Amino acid sequence: MTGTSPAAQRFAAALGQLPPPELRGPELLAVRLTQACVAALPIDGAGLSVHDVHGRRMPIGASDPAASLAERLQFTHGAGPCLRAHDDGRVIAFDAADIARNWPELHASLVGETPFRGVLSVPLPPPLGPLVVLDLWVREPAALPATDRDDVVQVTEALTRAMAATVASAPATGAQRGWWDGPDAASRARVWQATGMVNVALGLDTADALAVLRAHAFSTGRVVDDLADDLVTGRLSLAELRTAGTSS
Repeated sequence: MTGTSPAAQRFAAALGQLPPPELRGPELLAVRLTQACVAALPIDGAGLSVHDVHGRRMPIGASDPAASLAERLQFTHGAGPCLRAHDDGRVIAFDAADIARNWPELHASLVGETPFRGVLSVPLPPPLGPLVVLDLWVREPAALPATDRDDVVQVTEALTRAMAATVASAPATGAQRGWWDGPDAASRARVWQATGMVNVALGLDTADALAVLRAHAFSTGRVVDDLADDLVTGRLSLAELRTAGTSS
């Protein structure tokens, strides 16, 4: 593959037309990058997430609310294309039938709550991959095989360079905010705070405490992020969570 593809050129042009980081904040870089992906590729939504060495998943930006919700649904169900792509370290395409076969409950949530019917999950290349994964969502499954993989590679490489450059330029003190500090990441941080609260109150380890939150969210038709926010802010008490768990 030589030269710069039209998709990579569209990505660069779209990124240049979006409000610069100094106007929107460096923590929204991931949002700008995912929006540029939608402009460059024949897709309908995009999202970025980080998977740390402890298995925790942190969303860092999405092109729109539907793509953000698609990530939260995967996290609530504890499985999905993005997690599979991270675990396998390779690009994986899933249409609606693939998602239904592998994760029927997640499929029902995606079909019922988002317009998406397929996804291409792409671990970023080094130095950010495979810990950072890009989800490219489509409304029509036929768009997946029609998406040129060389275009995806070039767009993903350009996106990775933009993210890596901000890491390299960040001060050693960590005082500067970056793409890892976006609003989606702040929302997920409350999940880990709520998990700690459940851990202490119910005497559970972290995995079991998160399972309690996921089970309660699933039984009430919500995503874990919203449930955790209620718990952290006091709108939901630990006693109510405990009662719900013993009555289910």
